[in-house]
Amino acid sequence: MIAKTKAIILKNTNYSESSIISKMYTREFGVRTYILQSVRKGKSAVRPSMIQPLSIVEMDVYEKPNMNMGRVKELKNVPLLINIQDDILRKSIAMFYIEVLNHCVTEEFCEEDLFDFLEAEILLLENTESLSNLPPRFLLALSHFLGVQPQGEYGPTTPFLSINEGVFVPQEGIDTFTEKESLFVSHLLKVKDPSEGSSLIRKRVLKQLIRYYQHHVMKNKEIKSVDILAELLG
Repeated sequence: MIAKTKAIILKNTNYSESSIISKMYTREFGVRTYILQSVRKGKSAVRPSMIQPLSIVEMDVYEKPNMNMGRVKELKNVPLLINIQDDILRKSIAMFYIEVLNHCVTEEFCEEDLFDFLEAEILLLENTESLSNLPPRFLLALSHFLGVQPQGEYGPTTPFLSINEGVFVPQEGIDTFTEKESLFVSHLLKVKDPSEGSSLIRKRVLKQLIRYYQHHVMKNKEIKSVDILAELLG
């Protein structure tokens, strides 16, 4: 059966002399793996530049029940992400997103709302001029779809976000965000405009959110790109 779907490229692996196996998050089918034949020898209408990680594509694919690996009949970019490819900071943020998604978005996920969210975030990264707060904002927004978004509210009686409990708590400890970090998290949870915040707080919150993800989702897996990204954001 030939089916149409939109997809976000998550990971590519070279296969044989000329083909690529691509892991994608599709809107209709969730996480899927497809083989793209002859891509690396120029015999295909699909070029490697069209399927860079985080690219958004529309495809006609061959789908069968219980199929481990599908085949792509046609593929096109919608749109081509020029700014992400050309700008070093955007590209670094994209690499960070990809690393997080490959750890967190597994075969169990098949949610159109999650796809729509990711597509919107990628287009925001492509088009916005306000890049500094995008990574921590992305992690907080994604945590909603992963079922681990921080609960409760920052306030005079609960000014610290607990990494282990996932809620704002009264007392500071070794596994809580500081009060300033917690306030910044609260701001990002409530306000869509990601333009505020100092570079120091941004970097600290980003690394704390990675700790939060490691505890709740990633089982202590490392995000290698976070240190470089934190420096670029500063």
